[in-house]
Amino acid sequence: MVTNTEAEHICKTCMHHFTGSYCNNCGEKVYTDHDKSFFHFVEEGVHFITHFEGTFFTTIRYLFTKPGKLSSDYCYGIRKSLFKPLSLFLLLCIIYLLFPVFEGLNMRLYYHVNGSIYGGYARNEVIEAMRQHHWTDAQVTEAFHQQSTRVSKFLLLILLPLTALFFWSLTYKKRSYFFDQMVFATEINSVYLVWGFMLLPLLLALFQMVYQGITKRIFPFSDSGISAIMYAVLVLYVAIAVRRFYGLKAWHAILVAVLFYFAHHIIVQFIYKFLLFVISIKLLK
Repeated sequence: MVTNTEAEHICKTCMHHFTGSYCNNCGEKVYTDHDKSFFHFVEEGVHFITHFEGTFFTTIRYLFTKPGKLSSDYCYGIRKSLFKPLSLFLLLCIIYLLFPVFEGLNMRLYYHVNGSIYGGYARNEVIEAMRQHHWTDAQVTEAFHQQSTRVSKFLLLILLPLTALFFWSLTYKKRSYFFDQMVFATEINSVYLVWGFMLLPLLLALFQMVYQGITKRIFPFSDSGISAIMYAVLVLYVAIAVRRFYGLKAWHAILVAVLFYFAHHIIVQFIYKFLLFVISIKLLK
């Protein structure tokens, strides 16, 4: 009797002749009656959920208990039990953009035209867009917000190579492969999203609730104060992570972490936000 693994098959995807359960040309699976059963359908669902939960929560645990370990293990080749760093970052981007609490990474039009180094340029571009479409202030503000929300979904990816380039410039003797730098940059920016735009807003809301309950007043949080808290924790994380990932001495790790603060601030507040404005406003014209 010829078994399924011994029989010759023609791949339905690439038409390649092969034996076994999987096409050795494209990897397509040979489906049997069992694969088409209701029970197998349920099995696949259970497998996906348990596999996702296992790798996802293991990865999240690494992020917040062992800074740098995710990148270290992934670059070393230990990947089966881990969520892919880029997939994790993309998932976090989607969560952030679907449920924004802080709009720091997709700020309103007002903040582009006021208080930024490119404010004059931004105002001229907005006036031109209003002239072309005969928009009011409210209309151009709403149109820009909708457009920038879509643009930011993919533009957030620019944080990864720019952050990786910063780390590579300081540690290329330790990690010469840019792939390694990209993995580490992805871990750092994932923490940036989770801590700065998910956990920190929750903690501030809880603090505000307790403070208001005790004093009957609202605590006057400032943007600069919130930013200081956000980056203080992130810089500490980076200092610990670079020691583990690059094997740096304590003083060297602290220096890299401090320089990271200035570099990341420039990347987010100037490069990313300027590109977000330019792309969004050009698409409106």
